[in-house]
Amino acid sequence: MRKNRIEEAIELAAIAHNGQLRKGTDTPYIIHPFAVGFMLMDAGCSESVVIAGILHDTVEDTELTLASIRKDFGADVADIVEGCSENKTLKWTARKTERIEALKTATTEVCIVTCADKLHNLRTVLSEFEDIGDAIWNRFHGGYEAQSWYYCSILNSLNIHRKANTIAECDNKTIEQFGHFFQQLKQIVTYLF
Repeated sequence: MRKNRIEEAIELAAIAHNGQLRKGTDTPYIIHPFAVGFMLMDAGCSESVVIAGILHDTVEDTELTLASIRKDFGADVADIVEGCSENKTLKWTARKTERIEALKTATTEVCIVTCADKLHNLRTVLSEFEDIGDAIWNRFHGGYEAQSWYYCSILNSLNIHRKANTIAECDNKTIEQFGHFFQQLKQIVTYLF
């Protein structure tokens, strides 16, 4: 019996992220993309969005290419992954600024995956903050100030997208999913920053 596409994505992500750890921890990195995928699945997102959530960091953090994702999972998944990927040839502020600006006109599917990604990242920060306090910010570029700028700017861009006319092109279910993740992200960003 052949694996379904989500199982194939899980297997591919596990291989691609093999040996990687979450910043400043001994936690296998793969937990993050799996959690993002499961959050998207739990919210009833399409198979393509779930797969893109599982693969969202592969192009920027592993040897996996967009061409390979396009071949194995189709243009929809590859386009979402591309929309979530940073240009790692740029310095931190430049690549973060590029992503922040791109979100304002990105597809709603890219924004949904981005919300789930950032939401999981900040939930992890929050759970570890309770254990180690402000030392958590030492793990990240620029510490608290840079992370505050980044996440507040992401939230602002997502809000601009949410209010834009382009969201009218989506079906009600997609709009509802985006709103679901956006509100959760807004709550945690407001709490932390």
